[in-house]
Amino acid sequence: MVEPFEDKTGYAQCIIAYMSPELKEPLLFVGRTPGKIVEPRGSRDFGWDPVFEPEGYDKTYAELDKEIKNKISHRFRAIDEMRKHFANEDNKGETKK
Repeated sequence: MVEPFEDKTGYAQCIIAYMSPELKEPLLFVGRTPGKIVEPRGSRDFGWDPVFEPEGYDKTYAELDKEIKNKISHRFRAIDEMRKHFANEDNKGETKK
């Protein structure tokens, strides 16, 4: 599909919404991994993993070891943003030494 286009850059993005009774609107946590669209490589077990090559890597999501993929994935980044938010919330009442 992207063959006719010169620019094949893209990104994988995950948005996690958190809502609770005390919030008026959900908190949104965005994780984004830049990369490019390539010819399919690797296992075709999961969606578009074979055609997405993250920036700084010469392998697609499908070709990367699961451990590496999980550390750079858009999902991990969104969850990490949520973790940081709640870690900061927990530390608001504490004084730093």
